[in-house]
Amino acid sequence: MRYRFGLVFGAVLLSACGTHPFTPEEFPLQDGRVPRFGIAGPAIIHNAQPSTEPVLVYDSWGTQFTADLRSITEVMVRQTQEEVQKDGRPDGSASRKSVDLRVKALMSRYIFFFWKSRIEFDARLGNGETLVFTVKHASGTLGQDLDGCIAEGVATLLNDPRVKAYLASGPTSRDPSVSAPIT
Repeated sequence: MRYRFGLVFGAVLLSACGTHPFTPEEFPLQDGRVPRFGIAGPAIIHNAQPSTEPVLVYDSWGTQFTADLRSITEVMVRQTQEEVQKDGRPDGSASRKSVDLRVKALMSRYIFFFWKSRIEFDARLGNGETLVFTVKHASGTLGQDLDGCIAEGVATLLNDPRVKAYLASGPTSRDPSVSAPIT
């Protein structure tokens, strides 16, 4: 009986080890986390991350989680677009705006009863300016930490004064509907 219990316990313990896929999901931001802001016209958010190769997003005690950067960026793009629609106040002009997002890294680490994560991403504005962000987040559960870090990145992006100024500005000489890849 002890032998069987030991085998079952060992099998359960080992099943937690190994590499598992992580599917990023939108984690809702609290109301007011992104204050209302002005936009000069429609804003389109694009996924500029071409990579679909799996990368580590968590690695601790023999357990690893992987996701691809394109999927992570897609969650960020959708949430950014939703926040712009929810909190952006268009002035009625036809000045079209675009923002190309590219997540470069997302990683969570376990730190004594909670997880701390970091996301690194670029935002290329339609005027040609590329902004680089590194955002940190912490949570009591791994999934919420990773998803919450993406959401924290969205809030940081939309609260950045350079992004707000670009979205609120009038027409520029560049055509924002044509995006060059982020380099």
